[in-house]
Amino acid sequence: MEKKSVIRSLKNRFRRLKLTLGHVPKDVAKFPQKLHLGCGPVRLPGYCNVDIVPTNATDILDNVSTLMCFPDNYAEEIYACHVLEHFSHAEILPILKRWYAVLKPGGLLRISVPDIDRIVEIYTANWQHFQTPGNSPWIGLIYGGQESPYDFHKTGFNFCWLKYLMEKALFHSITEYPHEPHFCGNVQDASLAHVPFDDFLSLNILGYK
Repeated sequence: MEKKSVIRSLKNRFRRLKLTLGHVPKDVAKFPQKLHLGCGPVRLPGYCNVDIVPTNATDILDNVSTLMCFPDNYAEEIYACHVLEHFSHAEILPILKRWYAVLKPGGLLRISVPDIDRIVEIYTANWQHFQTPGNSPWIGLIYGGQESPYDFHKTGFNFCWLKYLMEKALFHSITEYPHEPHFCGNVQDASLAHVPFDDFLSLNILGYK
């Protein structure tokens, strides 16, 4: 039994490796043509939930920066919540261009990221809080949770900057969208983050192919 268990584990690891490297699963067509990228433990109903790390929410294992499991002009919609900040400055435009390619003509891209403008305003308004011993200067929000190699923040955005990058990737009709209600219904994810000061911390932005 122990030998069978080891073999099964190795097979599962190899299967995940193939998917991570872009092996297109035969059953990808059974999933919705709406992609939830970097899903982590959050499963969106009506979406194909994609992450490089397997969780209970993950439908397809893939690197969200390359989306090798998905052909061009495939997706009706792409949603990436607190994902882009985990890539370096130089990677952002190529990633946006790849997402553009995967979307169908007229497809919708929704992005949520920590909003530097909001963070600066909230931080300044609550300055004394961050000068009180025991309260970190928002190192998790700014630099990531750092609990895994994928959990480090490498860049940042405000509306002006991300809109500029999206336009360079050929997206159009770019605008912010409301934090509440969540566009997917009764869902709780980082796009709704607002503690401890009851002010939303995310930039929620959309654009079209």
